[in-house]
Amino acid sequence: MRKPRRIALLYWQAAENATLSYQHGWPRAFCESSLFDAVPLNLADTEWGDRWAFLRILSQRRFDAIVMLHSVFSNQPRLRRFLFWLVARCPQPKAFFIGNEYRAMPEKIEFCRDIGLSLLITQSNDPRVLALYRDAIGCAVGSVPNTGCDLSVFRPGPSLERRPIDLGYRSYEAPFYLGNFEKTEIAEYFTAHAAAFGMRVDISMSPDDRFDAAGYAAFLNRCRGQIGTESGTDFFELTDALRHRVHALERENPAVGWPEVKARIFEGMKPTVPMRIISGRQVEAAACKTVQILFEGRYNGYFAPDVHYIPLAKDFANIDEVMHKFRDDAFCGRLVDNAYDVAVGEFTYERLVGRFAAILAPLL
Repeated sequence: MRKPRRIALLYWQAAENATLSYQHGWPRAFCESSLFDAVPLNLADTEWGDRWAFLRILSQRRFDAIVMLHSVFSNQPRLRRFLFWLVARCPQPKAFFIGNEYRAMPEKIEFCRDIGLSLLITQSNDPRVLALYRDAIGCAVGSVPNTGCDLSVFRPGPSLERRPIDLGYRSYEAPFYLGNFEKTEIAEYFTAHAAAFGMRVDISMSPDDRFDAAGYAAFLNRCRGQIGTESGTDFFELTDALRHRVHALERENPAVGWPEVKARIFEGMKPTVPMRIISGRQVEAAACKTVQILFEGRYNGYFAPDVHYIPLAKDFANIDEVMHKFRDDAFCGRLVDNAYDVAVGEFTYERLVGRFAAILAPLL
């Protein structure tokens, strides 16, 4: 049996990202993996004493590689100044799981180049996305979903007929520059029509109503079904040009709403390279055997319509058919069993860490 690879594992973990289960699940998964001997370095611990400890660890211990998780640079860079310089000068291969691939992309590309990146891990498995990254950075590029699922937390609870909530949903209003408003649209539609459908719903877009991992698992097991959409954008780019155009419009008119943004910027635009990905919320719902009503999409090729989820047209034109399927216990039972098999077969952290290990191996 091959000796575990010794890695320095960099991440940022604090109360601020407590509701982002994957940003807590990945560090734990690496530390528990038999494939790696991981030395965890939490960048949220950045007092001077911690920085000197990082220096000693990185300079005195022998590592096969340095692995930087999504939280190192998701919405903002957490590896800066002295610590950035320290990692950049390390001779070991460096891997980075890039997060939130829709904002600060020029800064993230510069980060990758300046730190001497050897391997970029993207959430997309679209060959066009991988090629764009490869050309821009000049390093190896691999695909691993960020949507790991901790099966000790997310597991089936009561049977569907015993769950008190018909439809549940927790999300947030996506920024206009993604070019779609689907999360809000699906939430508002089912909130507005719940009474007409005779449904008990618990739907919220408020950050105050989000859960940590254990709380979300408990919530899912109180819900017969969950609504949802693919994450991301149909207009992936490395320049942030669309984001800057939308921000300029928002500065011009701070009260601007999605209809005007759509009309002035996105109306008539053809999708370019898509950055549409499966969400961790969908994998976690699958692990809890919660029925999913999802906008039609690809979901990285893991979930198929009427096999793993009930497909909903984005204009809601097939809502009668959707509701008929949702009330069919036998049909829903097959859906949740199929989706559960995908969750436990493809999305355990053990499985995903193993996929990363295989991608990293040629660089060691």
